[in-house]
Amino acid sequence: MNNWARSVVSRYLNVGTPLVLMGAQWLYLWMFPWYGSYVSEPHWGHNYAEALAFLAVGLAYFSRRLISDLLALLAALLIIPASLELLPHHVTAITNGIIVALIIVDWVVERKREQDLGQPGNKRLFFWLKKHVPRFSYIMLGHLPLIYFIVRLPAGTYETDLVTKVYDGMVVPFVILALLEDSVSSLGSLSIPKLGFFWGMLTMIVSLILLFHQPETWICMAITVAVTVIGIVALVAEGRSTANA
Repeated sequence: MNNWARSVVSRYLNVGTPLVLMGAQWLYLWMFPWYGSYVSEPHWGHNYAEALAFLAVGLAYFSRRLISDLLALLAALLIIPASLELLPHHVTAITNGIIVALIIVDWVVERKREQDLGQPGNKRLFFWLKKHVPRFSYIMLGHLPLIYFIVRLPAGTYETDLVTKVYDGMVVPFVILALLEDSVSSLGSLSIPKLGFFWGMLTMIVSLILLFHQPETWICMAITVAVTVIGIVALVAEGRSTANA
């Protein structure tokens, strides 16, 4: 039990887990129960590329390979043309779908490799890329709320519902925590990776509470709460194990 708890805390209590869940659940809702809304109003098509961008960055977080990081950055960059409708939605969606598939392939191919594929011979350049490419991806994810609040909302977007405002608002500190995670281990007694995990999970829980009148979101709520509870249980078990050591 203690080994399991330590494994969960060290591997999954970080911003990567909420990123994967956000992207996967967001994509599920728009691919299946909410697909009819997209058909009747194609403006909703930006949700596909945006969800896939979050999923791509989350998968790259766990892959921790340079190629995956670069692919995730490409997916995150597409948030701008998708949110501003500068490109057709099917183009951004298909492109990010291909990128997610390539990240999964790269993860499988490089799983047991000692060195990253495509690793530059210059060690300083490689270190810089590994350190900063994920940060650039988080910054691009942060464009989601920035574009919404600074561009789309003042311009009279059709998305004025409370859940959109709350989600986008809570994504801002989540992105900040993601940016801090690799350079600041804690703020006082608060662990940055754990804080990022719980803030990300809280972002989803609050958003899903606001959507609770839609039964199709209940499965997402159940998964999100279950993952959060597992994280809490693992954290408590690890704390007890450390105290008894």
